[in-house]
Amino acid sequence: MRTLMLVASVAMIGTGIFCVANGSAAFLTLAFIVGAAFCLMGIVEIITGLRADFDISEKSVSITRDGLLMVIFGIVMLSGQVADDITAQMVFSMWITIEGILSFSRERLSARNITSTERAHIVINLIMIGFGIYIAFNTAAINFQAALLVGVAMIILGLRRFMLSFEVEYNRPSFITGNEEKLREAMEEEKRALAKAKEGIREQKNAQRRINRIKEDMAAEQDVINSAALRRAEREYEKSVSDDVQN
Repeated sequence: MRTLMLVASVAMIGTGIFCVANGSAAFLTLAFIVGAAFCLMGIVEIITGLRADFDISEKSVSITRDGLLMVIFGIVMLSGQVADDITAQMVFSMWITIEGILSFSRERLSARNITSTERAHIVINLIMIGFGIYIAFNTAAINFQAALLVGVAMIILGLRRFMLSFEVEYNRPSFITGNEEKLREAMEEEKRALAKAKEGIREQKNAQRRINRIKEDMAAEQDVINSAALRRAEREYEKSVSDDVQN
């Protein structure tokens, strides 16, 4: 599964490079090869999601979902439904922007508990979101050719899947991998629990700081009230003494 995913992602990157090399061409002339690459990548993702194991929980669900969407969009492009450059730009803009956003996870956003590989995934996701937003405004900005933008987008999509392929593991009999799976799940649970504990400690410290500030404000208010009461008592005493003297 891993080798199949690697080959398909390299093919997608190669298709993107081909589109960049023919950046001056109309998208309609490249639609067939782009659609074929999408269908190939989508089929491989579906097979991988159904048959492979992953280090990250529920990854098989997300990769199968991405594969189904890729096949659908590939068929749309193969059938010539994406015929002009503007439509192609909008399709790829929405595609990589949405995929970049959906690829984020809560665990990867915890900067203190992520690996270098997860940081690389975050960088790729941010690039996808930023580039997708740019494609949407391309005609109002530098106005690159659609084929060039599509090529770059496919390179980014292929690169993300190339990195994702290293998280794939071959399925092995459960009597061999049972304890390994249990150990991996326990380690993942420990990692998530540690992240939650650290978050809880930070929230506790923030709450303690708020409590201390409120106590300080209350003490200051009480000091003001006591000072005002003391001054009022002094004035009343002085007034009573003055009245006694006059009498």
